[in-house]
Amino acid sequence: MKWNPARRALSALAAVALAGAAAVALLSLPWRAERPFTPPSVTSVAAGNGPLQAGMAVRPLDLGPAPTIGGFPRWRWKAEGVRDPLGARALVLEEPGARVALVSVELLLIPDALDAAVRARVADLGLDALLLAATHTHSGPGGYWDSLAGRVGATGPYHPAAFARLVDDVVAALRAAAAARGPATLAVLRAHLEGLTRNRNGADADGRLVVVRLARPTGEPVAELIGFSAHPTFLGKANRQVSGDWPGRLLAAGARGPRLFFQGAIGDQSVRLPPTAVSPGEAPHAAYARLLGDSIDALASEPAAWTPRLAVASATVTLPTIAPGAVPGWLRPATRSLLGGLLPATARVTAVRLGPLLLLATPAEPVEAVGRAWREAAGPDAELLSLAGGYVGYVETAARFDAGEGEARRSYYGPELAARLEAAVVAAARAADAAPR
Repeated sequence: MKWNPARRALSALAAVALAGAAAVALLSLPWRAERPFTPPSVTSVAAGNGPLQAGMAVRPLDLGPAPTIGGFPRWRWKAEGVRDPLGARALVLEEPGARVALVSVELLLIPDALDAAVRARVADLGLDALLLAATHTHSGPGGYWDSLAGRVGATGPYHPAAFARLVDDVVAALRAAAAARGPATLAVLRAHLEGLTRNRNGADADGRLVVVRLARPTGEPVAELIGFSAHPTFLGKANRQVSGDWPGRLLAAGARGPRLFFQGAIGDQSVRLPPTAVSPGEAPHAAYARLLGDSIDALASEPAAWTPRLAVASATVTLPTIAPGAVPGWLRPATRSLLGGLLPATARVTAVRLGPLLLLATPAEPVEAVGRAWREAAGPDAELLSLAGGYVGYVETAARFDAGEGEARRSYYGPELAARLEAAVVAAARAADAAPR
């Protein structure tokens, strides 16, 4: 029998479909073991006892001769110049018995490899904890994340030289901050800012603001640590100039010494800028930074503490098996086989007690509802510090994930992730507060 072209094409399509179905069936076999929940393991604890010392340093990021731009999936990753200078900012805090470093870098995120490389280079500093976090600018430099997810949708093609320069800059900031340590006082301020954030899924806006002010005994400012939650996406995908977006502008305008900025429960939080707030000729991201900066400067200083409690603890937890929310349920077993080895199997959460403030550093982007649950579980004085010490993606509530709502499509680990990280948050928080002085 003579086959016509149409029949041949249909036969070819049927063969491809059959092969695809066979591949999915084969990959859906349990090639990778399930990762059942086990209680988090507290891996380190330290507590200080005595007068506080603090040192702060800022180092510009060396972007090299041909920087790339990250933040969004793109066809072309080459940057077309630098809109705003970027930097790495390090703060080292110490009391006899405990030394902690907090680092804020104008990047999209912190890959595990970057965190590990910096830790290895500063092992001689004797840090009991290092919180290396990203401001989450979506216009920052790319090329430093050696992963499929990074190459395709976040930071573009990997360049070892870009990674090495970044490590050098962060290490330089850390060493300079450690060398600048001196007597300091600490004051913690909190506020709730209305109208500057919105929940892009229609749920609650956050608006939580936490500010830590450090000064010398003479009153000279040392540093100002700021925590707030809003995606830095003003410049958008069309922008091809490297920039820190609004956090970069905020960091560059400190009135009380150099600033560090950390995101809170950022997962579903977007910026909201009243149209009347933008001055003629002013860029929206600059106007937003100005509004937020004015709110920070308006906060009345609380009484400063000379010997605030400084304690730190880290806890490690096993992450759930891979279950990307963007993939249909019937394809998730196959996806787990393909990607299971490319994403972290564990996560580290670190709790830092700074006087009346308990900072909870996680390597994730929790939504507001998840962040609120974590804070309530950890204690009334807890605040989140996201995108620190690695990256495990978005964290949505179990109910929303199962319903395919909110940020479920951006989550890698399925509905169990929030509960597992919460267990680590609680373990680290309790260990830090129980540490003897």
